[in-house]
Amino acid sequence: MGMDVWACSITVALGVIYVCLGSGRIIITRLSANEDKKYDYLPITVNVCAEAVKLLVCGALSYRYLQQEGRKLHSIYQQTSWQEMLKVMKWSVPGLLYFMDNLIGFFVISFFDPALVVLLNNFVIISTSILFRVVLKRKLSSIQWASLVVLFLAIVSLSNQAHSTNMHFQHTHIHHAINISSLPSNPKCSSQKIVADTTLKDIDEPEILDRGRRAVGNTAFILNRGHMLVLLQCFISSSANIYNEKIFKEDHGMDESIYIQNSKLYLFGVFFNALTLLVDKRFRRHIFQCGLFDGYNSYTTLLIFVTALQGLTISLILKFRDNMFHVMSQQLVTVTVITLSVFFIGFTPSLDFFLQAPTVLIAIFIYNKSKELSSSEEVDSGDNNGTLLASEEELEQLTMRLSVISDEETV
Repeated sequence: MGMDVWACSITVALGVIYVCLGSGRIIITRLSANEDKKYDYLPITVNVCAEAVKLLVCGALSYRYLQQEGRKLHSIYQQTSWQEMLKVMKWSVPGLLYFMDNLIGFFVISFFDPALVVLLNNFVIISTSILFRVVLKRKLSSIQWASLVVLFLAIVSLSNQAHSTNMHFQHTHIHHAINISSLPSNPKCSSQKIVADTTLKDIDEPEILDRGRRAVGNTAFILNRGHMLVLLQCFISSSANIYNEKIFKEDHGMDESIYIQNSKLYLFGVFFNALTLLVDKRFRRHIFQCGLFDGYNSYTTLLIFVTALQGLTISLILKFRDNMFHVMSQQLVTVTVITLSVFFIGFTPSLDFFLQAPTVLIAIFIYNKSKELSSSEEVDSGDNNGTLLASEEELEQLTMRLSVISDEETV
């Protein structure tokens, strides 16, 4: 009984911590941008620092753990066979995927308000379900597929509504239609600033604005880079979490220390982020001339530690719980961020938002409820099968007794 209470308390604590960190990260990322919804710093430097913080924390904890085991820290990387080397290299896959996920997240927030970002990120439920079906061969009921369709339609409707509520349309979708390789707009390093290429550069800007106003006025759906980045981020995030949970738990993964496993993961995270800074000559030139922390403010510094703590929390969830617990916790982040956006960022939801946002939450509720019902039906069917088997055994025993009595009477 005591162990069950302790396990439940740990689960609740993990969920609460993740909700606080997930909500705070989205809000802080938005606050770290300037008035034009652009970043005065290189977003990838935040990821490098966050991965370095996680590596230092897990490295220190691994060192303490290995000391207690009588081993040395370099022993976890000193492999003697190709098979053992491949076991270490498999951590490079989630390291690369998380690197892409974290980087894309900066630019998704620049396209939409935080409240809309968390609602659009619920597409991760769809991407996770698809990957579960394709990769892990898990079946979904017809009710679950129907709820996913409703969820997808509600998300599309909400993303279209963003064009009528976000009055910074000009900045976000024209001036700020940046690619991932653009540099920050810091006045101190304006001579090194690289203007991002846009696919709209061959069209006259007044014509673009006029088209945008007509489209918003006619409530037509406008597919932009923001939507593509949301879809890409959701699939990358789902793939990273599913694969990470798999290698956390496969073979003897549950017996290995999570500090050692995370040290391998974050080592590749630092490698991929730092490699991007060094390989791209524009990034490299900016770092050498302006410094790694150019354009940082208090929110950016806080964002580094919040990102690091969130990553550590996710690893605990994937190790000791599962990916679906992480996905469901994200729904609480949705409600929290919407509330914080209204009070602290000045987000003013329209009537369409009030009508469509509950549709997303209701679709998620139906998806989860149908899963619980299917699980209970499996349990009931198992009980019925057990009852039938018990009845068959009793009938067989009764038949044997009758045959014995018949034999005695014959004698």
